[in-house]
Order: sequence, then structure tokens, then C-alpha cells
Amino acid sequence: MQITREKKDYIRNLYLKGEVDIYYLADMLELRASTIRFYLNEFKIIAEQYPDKLTDFNFYIGKEKVIQESTWHKNLISVLPGLVMAEPGPVLYCARLYRKYQLLYPQEYSVPIFYRHFLKWFKQNEAKLCAKKLQTKFTIDELALLNKWRKGNDHRLWQVAVLLLTPYTYHSMGELSGKIECGRHSMLAWLRLYNEKGLAALSRPGSKKPITQERKDEIEKKKDEVIHLLRQQPKSYGIDKPAWTITDLAFVYSKQSGSAISHSTVSLYLKDRGVRFKRSREVISSTDPDFREKYEAIQEILANLGKNDKFFSIDEYGPCSVRPKGGRQLTVRGEQPVYQKVDRGKGWFICTCALELSTNQLTWFYSRKKNTDEMIKLIAVLVAQYKKQDKLYMSWDAASWHASQQLLDYLAIINEKAYRALNQTPEVILAPLPARAPHLNIIESVFSGMSRSVIRNSDYESVIECRTAIDNYFTKRNLHYQENPKKAGNKIWGKEKVKPVFDKANICRNI
Repeated sequence: MQITREKKDYIRNLYLKGEVDIYYLADMLELRASTIRFYLNEFKIIAEQYPDKLTDFNFYIGKEKVIQESTWHKNLISVLPGLVMAEPGPVLYCARLYRKYQLLYPQEYSVPIFYRHFLKWFKQNEAKLCAKKLQTKFTIDELALLNKWRKGNDHRLWQVAVLLLTPYTYHSMGELSGKIECGRHSMLAWLRLYNEKGLAALSRPGSKKPITQERKDEIEKKKDEVIHLLRQQPKSYGIDKPAWTITDLAFVYSKQSGSAISHSTVSLYLKDRGVRFKRSREVISSTDPDFREKYEAIQEILANLGKNDKFFSIDEYGPCSVRPKGGRQLTVRGEQPVYQKVDRGKGWFICTCALELSTNQLTWFYSRKKNTDEMIKLIAVLVAQYKKQDKLYMSWDAASWHASQQLLDYLAIINEKAYRALNQTPEVILAPLPARAPHLNIIESVFSGMSRSVIRNSDYESVIECRTAIDNYFTKRNLHYQENPKKAGNKIWGKEKVKPVFDKANICRNI
């Protein structure tokens, strides 16, 4: 029953008057005699160490202080070091310690309270006690041998060394068993063997025999068979899984060869041959029947690009909704970056962009649609911007509005000799990409870099603010390559996923 403030004050009043009968008070206040005794001890300590506070009914020194200052606790702490050092070890039996303690102080702590105080004291003093015990337990040569075993590569000798160098393992036997990966019975057997015959009985008899060439050849043959098995489908062996696991490989190999093999051995064989688990990656494969012809045509254009010719990689970014976006960011360990999920954004936009490969310059504008009219608008902008050039090559994906009849009619008009002579404009030539081949569209790499720098981890207040950030990114990029003229081929700002070069092996787009 929890003691109330009124009962504490009543006990203190009686203590001040010197009228204390422990069992009478316990019966009257419905408390245990040990509780009455505890508060009387506390008042006694206050009277000895804080006499001016004895009449202050709001002053208490706390349970821990009372325990430490009690006569019983002082007696226990004074005898524990001698009792522990007298134990033969390395296993420390608390019951035997209590029997010796009870012979010295038969009227004091009971078994459970002794265990609690002892374990707390032992935890605080274990390192100091172990250091003293090791000095008296082993000779210098034995300590050197144990340290050699502990640093060696023989697992059993390492287990023995760790066990023997831990003098007291009473309350940590389970922890030690887990640490050295050994059962309790084996540990106790090693301890008995050491006590009877010493370290010589625990050492390995002689050195290991060298592996013969015949055995090496047999192991290499097993590795070859495991690798051969790995290259086949699990379903061929009745394993209803799409991919192999280490356990399945060991099971099937043992079944097929008639020779048992563990999964750990299979793992070592695979590791030795450089086989690792690796996550698969999704990619887009082109299904265009004219893939090779279109790709070789673009390669030929780039190889023979004239001084007054320009080649553009064109695509649209978006529609992009303006709302809180997540992404990768530096984070303190234990913290999880979060962002607010919203059901409705603050608006959206589409950014139509063209990357000129020879100068690494971008041309862009914003719109609300993806259609032929926007492509005609982009061509008109590029023709006006590069008016003094001879040819402008337009390379884009196989979207329907990139090859509509309206667009072809427009190109036929602006490519007429009379129109070009009158307006002094270059010839516009289409160089379409194969269908389903975004990895060949170099502008995707620029979009990837822009998205990492501007879009991810963002929370813009409006569409205008987001578009301004994109404008600043593209403007700084153009300025960089005006001051450092280079063809598209270097990483841009260290942000873009891959080098923006025309290469069939490039993966420009974030899949």
C-alpha cells in the first residue's frame, strides 16, 4: 500500500518525540514494518547529516541515499570484495556468496534483497575485479597464450580464450554464450577441463594438415557445378520460385549430386567466384522496327554536322504540379525527412525545351498543352534565334504531335527556297528518335539534373515562383557554357544523371 504524506508526517512527529513502536505503528497505519523501519532510518540519517532539516517536513534525502547510508548496506559493501576474490571462479555463484554473507550477518539482508544489491554492486565493479582476478589466476605465459588464441583465426580456441578471460560470468552467462556462439554445456565442460588439466588440455593437437591438390581440384569442381546450377532456372528442379536462394541451391545440389553441402559452403563458393546478390533494374526497350535505321541516321548527321548546322534534342517536361515534393537530403541519424501530402496542388505547367548539342545552349518556354501548335511555336522560336544558320535538325521522340500532317505542312512551307530567301531562315530537318527510346533523348538528362536541383525537396508558393527557379537554373547553365564553350558531353553542375551525349548505352531518363 502506498504511503501518504500524512502518514509520513505522523511517523516523523513520533520520531521527534522519541515515541516509536514499529509494529504498533505498522498495525495502526496499515503499513509494513519494513516501511516504518525505512523512514525511521531516513530520519536518523537526516538527524546525523542534516540536523537543521529534521524539523522540515518537506525535506527527504531519497531512497538510494537511505540504502547506501544504512548499517546493513555498509556491512554488505565492506565484505563483498573479499567474498568475491575468495571464489575460485570463473563462474560466480551468488547462492554460495549469500551463504558466506549470512554466516557473518545472519540477521540482516534476505536472499532477494542481497541478490539485488549484489548485482548492482558487481555491475559497477566488475572491470576492476576482473583485472585483479586475472593477475592471480593466470601466469604470464598463460595470459600470453590466451591472448594469442583470442587474436588467432581458430574459432574454438578463440571461444575458449574469451571464456577463460572472463573471470565472472554469473549474470552474463547467456550474453557470453551468444557472443562466442557456444552452448552453455560446452562452456561448462571447457571450464571443468581447464580446472582439472589446465590450458594444455584445451589446445589443438598439432597444426592442420595442408590441403592436397586432389582436394583442391575436388573443391573447384564443386564450385563449377554450383555456378552451372545457378545459371539454370529453379523451376527446372521443382523449385517454385523465379530466382535462386542460397538455401535452394544447397538443397538442389545435395539432391542432384548425392553429396551433402551446407548453405554456408555454397555462399563461400559463390563469393569466391564473384557472385553477389544484386537488385534488378527496370529499363525501357524500344519496339521500333526501324530502330537501327533511325539510330544510324542520327549518328551520320552528328558525324557530319557542319559549322553552320545545329542539332536540337527536344522534349516537354511535365505536366508538373506545384506542390510539396520529396527527395534525397542530408539527415541526422534517427530522423526521417517528411513532407506534407496535399490533395490539390497550387497549379501546373508544361516546359517545352530544346538543347543544342554543339553549344550546350537551352531554349525553353512554358505552355498548357502538348500538341502540334506548341511544336510549331518552338520551331518558329528556334528559326528566329538561329536565323544565320544553314540547317536546324530537330530530334524528338515518337509522340503523335511530333509527326502530324499539320507540322509537316508547316515545315514544307518554311523550307521552300523562296520563303527562305525572303526571310533569310535556315532549313529545318526532322531527325526522329526510335519509338520507346527515351534513353537516347539527351534533353532527358538535363531535365533530370533540373529536377534534382529545383523540383525535389521543394514547396513553392505558386507556379510563378517554381517557373522562376527553373528559369534561373537554365539561365545559369547557358551562361556557364557561353563562358566555357564545349559540346554537350560533360556533367552539368554535377547534378545531371549521366553525360548528355548521344550514345545508345546512355540511360538519360530516371526510370
